[in-house]
Amino acid sequence: MKSRQRRCNLFIRLLASALLSNLFFACDDRGVEFDFFKGTVQGELQINSVVPLATDEIRVALVQDFPPSSLQGLITSPSISANKDTAVKEQTLTFEVEAPLGQYEAAVVLWKAQDQSFQLTDIVGIFGNLQQFELTPIELTAEAPVQANVNIPLDLSRVNRTSVISGHIDFQGEWPANTSVVTLVVLRNLSDLTNGIPPAITFIPREVQDFDYRIGVAPDDYSAILVAWLPVGDFDLANVRILGFFEDPAQPGLPAPVTITDGEVISSVNITANFANIDQ
Repeated sequence: MKSRQRRCNLFIRLLASALLSNLFFACDDRGVEFDFFKGTVQGELQINSVVPLATDEIRVALVQDFPPSSLQGLITSPSISANKDTAVKEQTLTFEVEAPLGQYEAAVVLWKAQDQSFQLTDIVGIFGNLQQFELTPIELTAEAPVQANVNIPLDLSRVNRTSVISGHIDFQGEWPANTSVVTLVVLRNLSDLTNGIPPAITFIPREVQDFDYRIGVAPDDYSAILVAWLPVGDFDLANVRILGFFEDPAQPGLPAPVTITDGEVISSVNITANFANIDQ
């Protein structure tokens, strides 16, 4: 197994993946049906918190090219059972993924809530460093078809979305013809925009003039809630534009921090998103 780690700008890559229809929907036990499986990845998922009661499925996915360009690039384990007893705060789950021989850029852990499809932000673990989103690749060869000890710590606090932020987005100006994605992004810190995984993302329909949103979040301190825009073409960080953000009334022109407690609903987190900011 190679020790090389690759840092990914996951925010940009998640937006790229958003253009793929039905990428993370409920899939079968192996994700993609290949004619043969000659390799195996084995390991443990390490959980050091209570598993959210809303948990429906936890799966490990192998990805040859991250993000995958189609469903054919996603190979998943069977659903992995976890103990959701609130008294259990530490558990280790074993997993095994059968896969064709080859190089896999990422092994990620996907979480799914009951009665919902897989969400792009619900990656709760990676083989590597989740906080900085450094991926450790895996190689399965004829000489070494089994890779064991692919152990992955999970951060389930990311998906313990017991609180809600809601508000209204008012768009100013014409939607550019080259618009690819416009999304509401909730950030714990501004570095989430370029490294790591934003805690919550909601995609906004094209061509709307205003949009009412309601987004589930984990109880935490958030430094910014903003609207981001990406053009058609290569998903390059340099092309991201911030159309607007929830402003701090005490410091106009700066993002307002938001602190939300367990079960709390915060409303009127309103944002003016101006397409004129694309050219600034």
